[in-house]
Amino acid sequence: MWHTSRGDRTLQGDEATLVREAIDTMVDVLYLHVDDDPAGGVICESGVSLFDQLTPSQRIALLHDAATHLLTDIGDAPRLTAPLEATVAAIFMDIRDHVATEVDFPQSTEHRRWVERPGWRHLVASAFHSVALAEGDFDSLQELPLEVSGDIQQWERVIDHLADAILWDRDFEFSGSFLDMDPEISRERRQVLGIDDEYFTQVAPDPRPAEVPELVSATRRIVRQKPR
Repeated sequence: MWHTSRGDRTLQGDEATLVREAIDTMVDVLYLHVDDDPAGGVICESGVSLFDQLTPSQRIALLHDAATHLLTDIGDAPRLTAPLEATVAAIFMDIRDHVATEVDFPQSTEHRRWVERPGWRHLVASAFHSVALAEGDFDSLQELPLEVSGDIQQWERVIDHLADAILWDRDFEFSGSFLDMDPEISRERRQVLGIDDEYFTQVAPDPRPAEVPELVSATRRIVRQKPR
């Protein structure tokens, strides 16, 4: 369960399927780079700086936390922190990148069909349709592009809508500026913006090397089970 902008909920149906696919691919790629030298630069860049600056092991741990709370009913909704919300944003940036690849390289869609997996535009469209119906937002369905559309800006708007159905805002983007600010000024601004005192200071999990394989396996068990 997750404290989303639409209330405390566990993702269901096509919305859950889309997020499962994205987390699965992200974990697979990050696991290949667990032993890479961090001094070599950003590894598997998503475009979400707070997420990208972490090690592959830390990002895998955060993706496990996100999968657990977004896709299962285990435990209460977690306290929202900058690292956790940055992880959700990174998931949807990954989805955007897959859609862009599918548009630019149509053969990637044919490959997914060959292995009997739907294309990313189909996954996004199905998730958007599901979310819009759940919200009673029938007008927004008129904005849904055809699955064959190559208009990436249209797809970005759809993906942003799906991200907004989970994220309240993008406060995590201000992490650096708040941490560098005078503590008293930072506290006052957090109060004005309604940001929890520990939102920016919560440290991302940092699993030991021996713990990473089990985190990967546990995440795969969540994302590869049949959705409800």
